[in-house]
Amino acid sequence: MSTTPPTIMTNSPVLQVKNLQVSYYTDAGRARALDGVDLTLTAGEKLGLVGESGSGKSTMALAMMRMIKPPGRIEGGQVMVDGTDLMTLSDETMLKARLSKIAYLPQGAMNSLNPVTRIGAQMVDAIQAHEQGSSQASRLELEQRCKQTLESVDLNSNVFRMYAHELSGGMKQRACIAISVAMHPKV
Repeated sequence: MSTTPPTIMTNSPVLQVKNLQVSYYTDAGRARALDGVDLTLTAGEKLGLVGESGSGKSTMALAMMRMIKPPGRIEGGQVMVDGTDLMTLSDETMLKARLSKIAYLPQGAMNSLNPVTRIGAQMVDAIQAHEQGSSQASRLELEQRCKQTLESVDLNSNVFRMYAHELSGGMKQRACIAISVAMHPKV
């Protein structure tokens, strides 16, 4: 009787960044912000980017989301999320991928929330703008889902009806986290 050794399950990567390159073009010339960045992240793994101010941490996150604005330009590389190369998606398909496949938590929450729109409306708008497929949930279902997400980040569900100026800095940050995780992105 022969026994085979147990198979060790390895998680396939949920995120693979390959040779990511971003440059900024100014009157002074080209500045390379990212020059051939590679990384792999498997399910359940955590990764921290550490560096001085201006070292490219935010540029890296924004490039992975394809949100680099001029004078910046993504010049090459792949960002694979769950087997899909985000760099090859159409703009419309990439819009759908944001928040559903990959989400970004902005460092400055105070600047990322609309001051004249209630938190709940911002959450619902984000979900509706990025929802995959044609079967969108009813308004009541979306409201319940958003309130549950707010509670999951230790905010009271009444934050759904509040404006950003009514929240403390920490509450604003958690509201941004709630928006980012509302669609359960892979990354």
